[in-house]
Amino acid sequence: MAELDELLGIAVAAAAEAGAALKAHRTKWAVIEAEQGREVKIDADKKAEALILTALEKRAPFPVISEEAGWVGAERKGSFVWAVDPLDGSVNYLRDYPHCAVSIALLRDDEPVLGVVDCFVLGECFTGVVGEGAWLNGAPMRVSDIAEPASGILHTGIPARASADSMAKFEKRLSAWRKVRMIGSAATALAYVAAGRAEAYRESGSMIWDVAAGCALVKAAGGVIEISGHGLDHPLEVAAGNGKSPLPE
Repeated sequence: MAELDELLGIAVAAAAEAGAALKAHRTKWAVIEAEQGREVKIDADKKAEALILTALEKRAPFPVISEEAGWVGAERKGSFVWAVDPLDGSVNYLRDYPHCAVSIALLRDDEPVLGVVDCFVLGECFTGVVGEGAWLNGAPMRVSDIAEPASGILHTGIPARASADSMAKFEKRLSAWRKVRMIGSAATALAYVAAGRAEAYRESGSMIWDVAAGCALVKAAGGVIEISGHGLDHPLEVAAGNGKSPLPE
C-alpha cells in the first residue's frame, strides 16, 4: 500500500535522526535523571523523543503514545496511532552495551502495521510493513524455519512490572528452549526474531511502545504475534514467533 510505504519512510527518517543524535551525544546525554526500581530515566530518552515527535508532527501528525510523553495529540481522528520508544534499552545505552534501539511503530485500529527498529550502535536498521515484507538495511529478511523449541532460541526479559505469577511462567520457559537470551531491549529482541536469529519472544508486563515495532517486524517477516491486555496504555502480555515453533506460554 502506497500510504504505508510513505509512512514507513517517515518513520525510518525520524528513527535515523534520533539514532544519529543518540550516538553522537552519548557522553553528554547518558545522564541519569531518575531511578525507580530497576528502571532508569536518562536525559537521552527525552532528547531523542523530542526529535521524533517533531519529525512525526511535521509529516504525519497522527496521535502518538510514547514512553516519556505518554499520549500526544490524544484526540484520535481516524485509525492510525504512532507508538514510540525513543530509546529502548536505556541501561544498555548508559553502560555502553550495544543492544539499544530507537523504536517507532504505526498502529491501525490498535494493531501494529509497520515498524522501524534502528539499532544505531550496531548500524542495523530493521524495517517492515505487514503484508508487504521486512528488511534489514534494505535487504529482505524472513523468520527462521526451526520448529522445535529444543533446537531454538527464545528471547525474553524480566520487566520492571513483573509479578510473582509472571516470574513463575518465566522459570517454566527456561527449560523448554535450547538457549534463552535476555539482551535488555525488547525492540531489538523482536527484530532478531524477524531476522531469523531467534525463534520466539515472550514477555509479561511490556508496554505497547516497547513491542509494537518489533511485533510489526515479526509479522511482516512471516511470523506470528499475540498481544493481549487492557488497552494501549496498560501492561501487556506479548508473544511472537516464527510460526513454526509453538509460541511460548
